[in-house]
Amino acid sequence: MAKITLDAYTPEGRLIAKCSPNDYAHALLMSLHGEGSTIRINKQVVWLEGADGEGANSYDYCTEICINRYNAVN
Repeated sequence: MAKITLDAYTPEGRLIAKCSPNDYAHALLMSLHGEGSTIRINKQVVWLEGADGEGANSYDYCTEICINRYNAVN
């Protein structure tokens, strides 16, 4: 399996971090930057803060959703 990087973006679309699925920083950054923040894998949006919930409410849930959405189309 290829290494997956979860990229965290602000609501304005600015890349703020490249994260490992194991460190959960991506989920925390969603809450810090608020509604409209996104997580992307290879430029594909796999999490939209607000519409998909709050990433920091459950790091495992956020990560699972991101990976499942990415795998569903790749």
